[in-house]
Amino acid sequence: MSLIQSGKITKLLTALSPFICLAGIVVLQSQEYQKSAQKVSSADYLAEEKEQSRLIDWQKRSPHFGYSNLMANWSYLNFVQYFGDQDARETIGYKLVPDYFETITRLDPRFTQAHLRLSIANSMYAGNPEKTIALMEQILDFVDPKSEAAAYLWTSKGLDELLFMGDKEAAIKSYQMAAQWAALTQSDRSDGLTIKDLESALKSTSDVELKEAQIRAWSSVLVHIKDDHRQREIMNKIDNLKAEILVLNL
Repeated sequence: MSLIQSGKITKLLTALSPFICLAGIVVLQSQEYQKSAQKVSSADYLAEEKEQSRLIDWQKRSPHFGYSNLMANWSYLNFVQYFGDQDARETIGYKLVPDYFETITRLDPRFTQAHLRLSIANSMYAGNPEKTIALMEQILDFVDPKSEAAAYLWTSKGLDELLFMGDKEAAIKSYQMAAQWAALTQSDRSDGLTIKDLESALKSTSDVELKEAQIRAWSSVLVHIKDDHRQREIMNKIDNLKAEILVLNL
């Protein structure tokens, strides 16, 4: 890779860094819960997860009498506790994250800060970037473009489209929308990076480089997946990407 290409990719990663840093926020918010978590058996964790699943389903289906935003806050606090129970998550995984994400999206599609954190959890821990993208499309129909951090919703979507789907064109469109929404709030980047820089970096990234990035992304997810069926699906994705790289390198 040339120095110019390396510089462009460095700029791209710099552009995405504010969003990636949000992953740390989820962890920080759950640290207090982690300190008090007790170790229990796998059967206990599964029984607890079953009860949590029932609560999520009730929150999704019950009438809200005009207080859906309060119900969304309650559901999000439950998610933070669920995500922060490190012993349970390491034992049985993150199966309920998509359910929390879908429920909170239905209750309050304008709950931007929650959706940004849920998108990370659902894609990078639960291994469901396809569902994350679909939910983000629903959310973006409701969010005020001028609201705080709204532009990052497009950045989140673009990141999943790029790193997991390998869809550069969709990612570029998402970053273009992110730039348009950011311009509405007149929030300039401190490093002066523009959407043109991002487009240039993406367009100059080869198919092999992109597929290698996808392999790294899916491999990072795989360590969090406890469901055998989903593990096999992700391993098949990785194997297919490796095969495609071999063909491209012929």
